[in-house]
Amino acid sequence: MTEPAAVRALAAWYRRHRRDLPWRRTRDPYAVWLSEVMLQQTTVEVVTPRFGRFLARFPDVETLAAARERDVLAEWSGLGYYARARNLHRAARAVVLSGRFPRTVQGLRALPGVGGYTAAAVASICFGVPEPVVDGNVIRVLCRYHGLRVDPKAHATLGRVRLLARRFVAGGAPGDRNQALMELGALVCTPRAPRCGACPLFPACEAARRGTPEAFPARGTREPARSLHLVAGVAFRRRRLVLVEDRELVRGHLTVPLFRVPPGKRPANVLRGKWEGAAGRGVEALGRLGVLHHSVLNRRYLVDVFALEERTPSPSLRTLPEERRRAPGAESAARIRLLRESDLSRHAHGGLLLKILALRGHVPRRK
Repeated sequence: MTEPAAVRALAAWYRRHRRDLPWRRTRDPYAVWLSEVMLQQTTVEVVTPRFGRFLARFPDVETLAAARERDVLAEWSGLGYYARARNLHRAARAVVLSGRFPRTVQGLRALPGVGGYTAAAVASICFGVPEPVVDGNVIRVLCRYHGLRVDPKAHATLGRVRLLARRFVAGGAPGDRNQALMELGALVCTPRAPRCGACPLFPACEAARRGTPEAFPARGTREPARSLHLVAGVAFRRRRLVLVEDRELVRGHLTVPLFRVPPGKRPANVLRGKWEGAAGRGVEALGRLGVLHHSVLNRRYLVDVFALEERTPSPSLRTLPEERRRAPGAESAARIRLLRESDLSRHAHGGLLLKILALRGHVPRRK
């Protein structure tokens, strides 16, 4: 099979088998850009319902640019990797300021948070620019097709695969050809148990000819995980959760107060010792709720969770705002937020907070 024949076979396969995804029904650069940002480090299954919901709240780049960052982060809650949302917001403002959406790879790459992959995807899909899109799926497909046993994460591999992919997208419909390579990797040429019999490139695939497709490309190296021990306290004031800005996992999120547990220290003692400085009240009683595990990138968190009953503030402090009821030396503490649980979805928060709230049974509540 010649390379032009392989390109034709892949295009025909894509027309027959591509998934009907909402971002494939449009060439609007704002919607396509949004989908590409959402899909980074997130699955199609997770993104599909969130894509429509985000567009309903921020239907165009002007609306997104005019929004408050905290509202954008709240809508992004649960998708993870929140720097993406901040950069999306900053880039929307840059687009509005310039007066138009960039139509070139170079122009797109000048936007905050837009790298070569996203710029190539938007430029090829929306504006017909013959620029290859290279992600993990494309690297795997073309390394197997050409029999390359190389480190998939090495910079040299990315450059080599980009040259090979360029030949696939040259000519008409580069956006569809880029998506065809990615779709093939997602549906057929999978990391484990590839379905070679269903692959349009099978007759010319070098890895399939050798009988070991899963051996291509070589296994990449992984950064070792970092483990951290935290303690969390769940408390209520006036039937509202005591929350602070997250300083441990994701900046800008709301969370229950979290503290690192030094080696050899008891989590309950750490919580008692630090709570008043962070929340402005002493601890009356603790009740252990359990332990949970949580991961963010290469960080692994072990979190001891306690239900916490606070001491009633002295009469002289009751008339002060919550944020001023601080213990001495607590000037750096985050501002306290009191929210009903039913209002939490309107504020930026992460998966750890939801795990903590799901873990609790009966939590003492002070009126």
